[in-house]
Amino acid sequence: MKVRRFLLAIVALMAFSFTGFSQVEQVDAPMFGTTRSLNAAYSHDFAEVSGKAVSYQFKIVNDGKSNMQITDIEIPEKVGVTMLSKNIPAGKEGIIVVTVDPTVATVGDFKEKIVVKTVQNEISVVTTKEITFTISGKVK
Repeated sequence: MKVRRFLLAIVALMAFSFTGFSQVEQVDAPMFGTTRSLNAAYSHDFAEVSGKAVSYQFKIVNDGKSNMQITDIEIPEKVGVTMLSKNIPAGKEGIIVVTVDPTVATVGDFKEKIVVKTVQNEISVVTTKEITFTISGKVK
């Protein structure tokens, strides 16, 4: 009976150990960066936009050890987004340029989200991530 309990305890310990190894921690996926919440680097207030188009550059930092690919960008209507590089090398940063043109945008307050989807292959582990950038302001 004691041997049975001992073996059951060993099996349970091994199961929990393997479960722990399969979890992806921030240390294992450095391209996630150290901040998971929205911060100033992921949002921009254009304030008042009138007359001509205005642009802002968002940076995407690749803290990983392999190249990061931008696979898709979800763009809201009447907002322009230019991707300067689809491939971001390890340790470098990529830039997307967001443009608001008052001649095509709707007059009034706006708050829009731009979602950038990335994929990265590090040590045979493929990691996908969505980065959300928020823009706001008022078109006059």
